[in-house]
Amino acid sequence: MGALHLNRLCRPGAAVLVIALAIFVFVLGHAPGRADETPLSISGNHFVNGSGETLQLVGVDRTSPEYACFYGYAYSNGPIDASDAGTIAAWHANAVRIPLNEDCWLGINGQPSNADSPQPPLTQAGYQQAVEQYVSDLNADGIYAILDLHWSAPGSVPANGQRPLPDDHSEAFWESVASAFKSNPAVLFDAFNEPFSPAANGNVNYPVDWSCWKNGGCEVPDANDQETVNGAQTYHAVGLQAIVDAIRSTGARQPILLGGLSYANELKEWLTYEPADPDHQLAASFHNYEGEHCGTEECWNSTIASLAEHVPVVTGEFGEEACPVGGGDDPSDFDNRYMNWADQHGVGYLAWAWVELEQTEPCGSLFMLTATGEPAEPNGAALHDHLAALALAAGTGPGSGGGSPQGGTPGGGSTNTGSTTSATPTGVTSNTGKAVADLVPPKETLAQKLAKALRACKKQKSKHKRLECEKAASKKYKPKPNKKHLQKKNGKK
Repeated sequence: MGALHLNRLCRPGAAVLVIALAIFVFVLGHAPGRADETPLSISGNHFVNGSGETLQLVGVDRTSPEYACFYGYAYSNGPIDASDAGTIAAWHANAVRIPLNEDCWLGINGQPSNADSPQPPLTQAGYQQAVEQYVSDLNADGIYAILDLHWSAPGSVPANGQRPLPDDHSEAFWESVASAFKSNPAVLFDAFNEPFSPAANGNVNYPVDWSCWKNGGCEVPDANDQETVNGAQTYHAVGLQAIVDAIRSTGARQPILLGGLSYANELKEWLTYEPADPDHQLAASFHNYEGEHCGTEECWNSTIASLAEHVPVVTGEFGEEACPVGGGDDPSDFDNRYMNWADQHGVGYLAWAWVELEQTEPCGSLFMLTATGEPAEPNGAALHDHLAALALAAGTGPGSGGGSPQGGTPGGGSTNTGSTTSATPTGVTSNTGKAVADLVPPKETLAQKLAKALRACKKQKSKHKRLECEKAASKKYKPKPNKKHLQKKNGKK
């Protein structure tokens, strides 16, 4: 895009990278990340397309469908439509992960909430249609869609954040989602965003081990991971084996991604507790942020590379928060180090998060686009330039072919729509045909800034530092009285 990014590609180090990538592409036999052909399936320890060619899934997480409907102002922040899909495809991505809200999809617990009085009102059918249409739009640009159960909650508790494990609604959620998309060969399912043990967060009475991860049965708090735990309010966790079974019960045969413990950052015991799948289409999901336990090359080599020898590994989320100093290079270079490592080991990666937010500091964090649609430092710029280098090395680009993937009409098998990619979902404004710089979603609210700051605090290794960080963030972004939108937040972790 801008000269900054073109200049970066012209540096001597980047030239060496391009040569190395070209060699890698030649050995692999195709441009890493092409998604022009479907169906997508698992063969051994890698994904293959309809021609049997190995695919490395690379792309972005399109956050907001998991929380916008709960706060009741839209189905997403900004457009999730053909224009958005086209912009992502122009970055040479071949995969987009779409975080979903359990209650909004099922239409339970008063969700979508309509708390902000949007017009037309948000509905269960509208939410499903918006998601299904976006999947169709992505497919039309040669992009695979990964549907992710991100926000969930048990019983009558609203799905207002992340819980440790699936709950009593999760099987019904996946039976519905899988039924809607079972005939679409360009869709994958991410069973549960980030399983975690509350005991690791200081709630010692609620440990979650790998046995419960697989089979369920342990008691975990109703509270999401940003709320205070009430010991009298718990739920019976559902294991990932039951989720795999629920998906397969519909006849859906697409690959299923399973994230490990510790917010999908811990995968040491993944193979030992791998659920049974009659279709043998399971892959591991790894989430990798700088500063986490498995955020080092030593851990990538000892754990992730070892696992990738047996099953496909997709990094469902990754990112860093180091900002370039004085306009120079990123002092950490975490994103580039990890993507280079992942390319060498055939591991996929999707960066968090594809959303445009107002920048309040010289360097944005955990969002990929500036308010004018340019790649934001550090994560957006790193992914944009890296995928451009891959495309340059291959003489083409992942997802650059455009058009519908082979294997049928994009979004085929969706039970609620059947509309074309030019249709506008109920309650969603289409920006098809606008220039990239025109695709500017609403400015970030005060509460969204607070939520973003709190997500950053979660990366503090010590509980004391995390609490101090959260206290400072809450003070900085304290809501003003008599204003709307004070409770909206952008949920990650």
